[in-house]
Amino acid sequence: MFQYQADIVSNREVKPKYFLMQIKAPSIAKEAKPGQFVTIRCDFKTAPFLRRPFSFHSISGSSFKILYEVVGEGTSILSNKRPGEKIDILGPLGNGFSMPKKCSEFILVAGGIGVAPLFALAEALVKGKKRRVHAIIGARNKKGLLCENDFKGLGIKPLIATDDGSCGKRALATEVLEELFSKLGATLPTIFACGPESMLKRIKSITRRRGFECYASLEENIACGVGACLGCAIRTTSGYKMACKDGPVFNLNEMIW
Repeated sequence: MFQYQADIVSNREVKPKYFLMQIKAPSIAKEAKPGQFVTIRCDFKTAPFLRRPFSFHSISGSSFKILYEVVGEGTSILSNKRPGEKIDILGPLGNGFSMPKKCSEFILVAGGIGVAPLFALAEALVKGKKRRVHAIIGARNKKGLLCENDFKGLGIKPLIATDDGSCGKRALATEVLEELFSKLGATLPTIFACGPESMLKRIKSITRRRGFECYASLEENIACGVGACLGCAIRTTSGYKMACKDGPVFNLNEMIW
């Protein structure tokens, strides 16, 4: 874990209210794994006081990228940062995605901004060993759809689901997931997911019924990022755990909601 003033390489708006920031941080980039995260002090003033957590969206060489939505004071400040400015970061934090050694087929299911950590995972999955990777991206509408072309750039044609049918299929991401299962036949894929709790609950029900392994990155409110404040406690089959320290990636079968 490292903390230092890192350089902002770029910070651009990819869609209204959604930004992609590239940060040069060699020590962190070298140790970072998909599913882990950093916390960022959005301003050097006293407010906002708490750091904000951001998952690794892409990791390359001496830098990494974060994909974020402007939803409050902290992210609003970040959206106005310019290349060349410095930013206070702490990371890498948490436990990321584990790659099952015996599995060669994977399905990534993203809901909204939940696509952020799954793209870094997709980058890792397509490297090296022969793996078949499917991606499902869900959003409320076309305006909220993220990273479709980025997945295509990796050779993965994502299946798109929008609530209003403005892009892809008018369906929930979980409905598209069940349709995909029917096409895979006897294959036993591993599922990785990130998105709203309602989506994760449905995925848990689907995968448990079929006997598939599923791991999810939880979208919890994280404050300290190191398990000290106990603000992100979650209930599991083995007791309470901290999303920031023990996760944010958990086996969905262990979750108790």
